[in-house]
Amino acid sequence: MLKFKKMGSDKVPLLLVTANVGSIFEDPSVMLPIWTSEFLQAVSRMDPKFIALHLQEVGGKAYEKSMQYVKDFVQRLCDCPELRLFDKIRIFLDEDFSSPEKFTALGNMYFAHTSLADLKIWDFEKRNYVEVSGREVNSGNIEKVTTKEKVKFPQHFFPECKWSRKGFMRTRWSIRGTAVEFVNIHLFHDASNLLALEPFPSVYCRSRRRALRHTLRHLHSDVNAAPYFIFGDFNFRTDTGAVVKKVTEDLQASRVQNGTSVDSTKLQYRSKGDDRTVLTIGKKEFAHVDHQKIFRESWLLKYDKELEALRPHLYEFPVKFPPSYPFEEDVHLPTHYMKTRCPAWCDRILLSQSARLLVQDRTENRVHHSRKSVTDSTDSGSGRLSSSDSSPARSASPAKQNQWSPGKKLEKKGSMAEIDALSVPVNTVSRKSIADPTSVQQAINARVSDSETSPSRRKLVRNQSEGSPKTGDTSELRRLIDAPTRRRNEYGVIGDATCMGDHKPIYLRVMLQSDRGTYRHEFHTETSPKCVNLDVQDNDAVETQSRYICFNNTPNNLFKETDI
Repeated sequence: MLKFKKMGSDKVPLLLVTANVGSIFEDPSVMLPIWTSEFLQAVSRMDPKFIALHLQEVGGKAYEKSMQYVKDFVQRLCDCPELRLFDKIRIFLDEDFSSPEKFTALGNMYFAHTSLADLKIWDFEKRNYVEVSGREVNSGNIEKVTTKEKVKFPQHFFPECKWSRKGFMRTRWSIRGTAVEFVNIHLFHDASNLLALEPFPSVYCRSRRRALRHTLRHLHSDVNAAPYFIFGDFNFRTDTGAVVKKVTEDLQASRVQNGTSVDSTKLQYRSKGDDRTVLTIGKKEFAHVDHQKIFRESWLLKYDKELEALRPHLYEFPVKFPPSYPFEEDVHLPTHYMKTRCPAWCDRILLSQSARLLVQDRTENRVHHSRKSVTDSTDSGSGRLSSSDSSPARSASPAKQNQWSPGKKLEKKGSMAEIDALSVPVNTVSRKSIADPTSVQQAINARVSDSETSPSRRKLVRNQSEGSPKTGDTSELRRLIDAPTRRRNEYGVIGDATCMGDHKPIYLRVMLQSDRGTYRHEFHTETSPKCVNLDVQDNDAVETQSRYICFNNTPNNLFKETDI
């Protein structure tokens, strides 16, 4: 018989999701049920205890007409059976489009499981944590809501755009004794493919970099700041000029002018043998003859460069999924890219270096003692930062996902480089096949039998309110057999084989260490590193020790709003 008990206090499984939902509100009767279903399937599969869902372009591009559907969307999520045990909900929706100087169309939604008792949210006005209970939905004009901070980027950050909704919104939480921040961000897009062809970094890349540095400076200057996860639509694009050079080798270029304006100009690349057009580039056109295949290959990741300048301050788990944008908004073409932009990884989930330490597996750190710098570890042929503190990312369809693929105690650290030197070795975990329900049942029976005969083994447990699995319920059996693998970190796509709008939602599942306390900034001179102190109780040694983490050891101008 299955036994029941509450979740343990060592780690809290977090599910972080970012999604640009602008296009799903343009056809809400069709797209909202599909999007919601895929999201809830991901929640059921990964079984988190805290969900942070960050949305961009809430209400769609024609928000004046579509904003009415946002309420239905929120109601659909809050009342769904899959989230019935998430009894603590906080929602922040910036919907007041009548104030263009403040409107960002960002939405931050947080769901906490009933077993997560020790939960608090920061009040930015009172400067203290307040208990979280029940459901609270903040929508419309949320300027006076003090449990969030919302900032719209200055207009001069993107002078070519007459008006934009770009900005960020953050919340700060104490989750079972560990303080963390969740920052929702939306950066500027590439307005013209032709301008994006200029040498890297393009004018659009520099605008995004300026806004992101502005955000990081703001986060690091807060004396009450905590380790943060920043996730949203960064609009990161590949080095377009280098990509074009790669795919047009041995092709002949020509310029086509369909009118007098610059916007009517197109570049065409033809094969020299049969004069066949292989690639066409216009202001809002990027069409390759083999579009649906060539941009899904792993070589493209080599040209994803926008994050490189901020690697010392932001960490990302290895990217093992195809570009998240721009997909066809057609339910019959869920995996097809639109021929408007070069496919890119616009939607990302990034961590501060201090947050990264909170989701590392301390058990693995104690077993392995490698000090090889993560900055020296790159994916072969891609030059991309790599680390082994996560498993390969898996989407809802692991088989398809895999086809696309390119301990130590923390002592006082004097520099960011030393923190980067921490590496987490790979821990290979074998999995039994779940394709055959009979095999699944046999595996579960074996595990239950082992736990009954061996007191030292952890018994299979479930939340009492969920009840026992029904006979023939293979989805529930798979959820149970997958429990050990859900302890690992996952970074991937939701709805990879389903139409989710022009952006695919990206998720990160991590295990947050409990009782890690609150980071406290200690400000020094301009040439000294900004350090934070964390008093931690080591549950194994039952002793308290002081740990220091430095945000940076570089000159203070690193976060100035200037370009590299």
